[in-house]
Amino acid sequence: MDKKDIKNYANNEYRRWLEKSVKDVQLQQELEQLADNEEERIDSFYTDLQFGTSGLRGIIGAGTNRMNEYVVRRTTQGLADYLNGHCSEPSIVIAYDSRKKSKVFALETAKTLRGNGIEVFLFQEIAPVSLLSYAIGRLHCSMGIMITASHNPKIFNGYKVYNQNGYQIVGEEADQISEAIDQLDFFEGIRVSEEGIRFVDEWVCDDFIAKITSFSLLSGQKKTLSTLSVVYSPLNGAGNRYVRQVLANIGFENLTVVPSQENPDENFTTCPTPNPEKITAYTESFKVLDQIGGDVIIATDPDSDRVGLCLLYEGMKVLLTGNQLGILIFDYLCQRRKAKPGQVVIKSIVSTPLIEKMAEKYGLQVINTLTGFKYIGELITALSNRGEEKSYFFGFEESNGYLINPFIRDKDGVSSAMIAVEMAAYHKAQGKNLIERLQEIYAEFGTCRDKTRNYFFEGPYGAMAMKSLMNHFRREIDDSIGGRKILKKRDYMEETGLPKADVVEFILEGGARFIIRPSGTEAKIKVYLFETENNTKLEKAIEHIIETYKEL
Repeated sequence: MDKKDIKNYANNEYRRWLEKSVKDVQLQQELEQLADNEEERIDSFYTDLQFGTSGLRGIIGAGTNRMNEYVVRRTTQGLADYLNGHCSEPSIVIAYDSRKKSKVFALETAKTLRGNGIEVFLFQEIAPVSLLSYAIGRLHCSMGIMITASHNPKIFNGYKVYNQNGYQIVGEEADQISEAIDQLDFFEGIRVSEEGIRFVDEWVCDDFIAKITSFSLLSGQKKTLSTLSVVYSPLNGAGNRYVRQVLANIGFENLTVVPSQENPDENFTTCPTPNPEKITAYTESFKVLDQIGGDVIIATDPDSDRVGLCLLYEGMKVLLTGNQLGILIFDYLCQRRKAKPGQVVIKSIVSTPLIEKMAEKYGLQVINTLTGFKYIGELITALSNRGEEKSYFFGFEESNGYLINPFIRDKDGVSSAMIAVEMAAYHKAQGKNLIERLQEIYAEFGTCRDKTRNYFFEGPYGAMAMKSLMNHFRREIDDSIGGRKILKKRDYMEETGLPKADVVEFILEGGARFIIRPSGTEAKIKVYLFETENNTKLEKAIEHIIETYKEL
């Protein structure tokens, strides 16, 4: 559609929502607020919020392109239709985090599933996404649903769907669910019931905590653990209870929780973007660190599947990148857990290539996957089905997602926080901090600077601009960029041995490489750079091309 068609479609759908929701006072008020805001109205209605990377994610508000009760019910009805067509006695467990309307959306999901005769288990309080993955198996459910927008800004919420193996749905299953949703209207054909919703028993949570505690490599070693002082922030999310309990279980006592970010706050007052990948999320934590004179800061995001680590080094605030933290955790595991022949490390294609050199030293095999921990979960499940689950050693993504043990099929901020604390204590007991250990690793295996850049393409025309941009890199950039010769170009829409994906990788003269792809959950282009030296000219060349398309 051209711009005129987009505008007409959006306005027609807006008027239809006004007519269909006359009995919903709250929705009517939200719709009326859009009457004099054409730009926002068009963005809210020009398309349906897409059931894309294993679910939904969008801005909270009224409209077909927003997260609201009508979109959630329609999505759940489509999921129910799919399940009832493929399972004789389907069951689903539902969890949610501390975001605005998370509990409301979870309850609407539960009621719609019950209206379609599906057995439902609902968590009574906020829970980590890793606990949901664990509960799917422990409760023998057909699927799981997590209401969260993970680490995104406070204006977002989302809806993630997990299969019976505990990882987010992929491939044909996701496509079929999406097709079932597309056949439905937002206001008609939705069946709901409040009868028969069951709550998840507390023993599931206790088992989860006990399982993670059993992975500790320093449990009870108080002499080592007591050397470290940690500031922890759950960023007003679901990690609070679980991280604190696990650390207490292993005997770690020097923990200070950031008071302003300890309890749920749907407005995320002190961290509007609760993302442990961003230094801005640590402002409150550094205040506490200064007060107590602690060693490191650990933070988990609202659904507690990601973990970040900050520290002071030579008077400077340092946030480890997801790759750096992954390198350090992998190094610690290799030192404390003896690697066995045939064991594997699984990482995404956009994660640091330094892992390959480290793995070679320890006789480990590295398997690369597309971006998305669901692909790591898929490989773990394949190993388990062959009776080879013990061959799993470690899995991670550069976006601060790690899994130290294959007890679930998704990244886990709780066990990762535990192992990060142990790792920092272990090195401090040997007289060094994490930056010093990282420098030792670089000295042995070579330096690999990693950078990730995000470029946002908002509004109804952003998707078209991103598509044109990806075509430019795919078709026009062949010989060189930023004064660097292109040695190899890999288009993942072609045959690579992995599922096809909208990703292009460039390997450049001098050891640098970069990967460009659109995000699967947000309106943005992501660029991942791996450099052995400063490549400012290359970075500026990439940015110039992207900014040109943003202005179209």
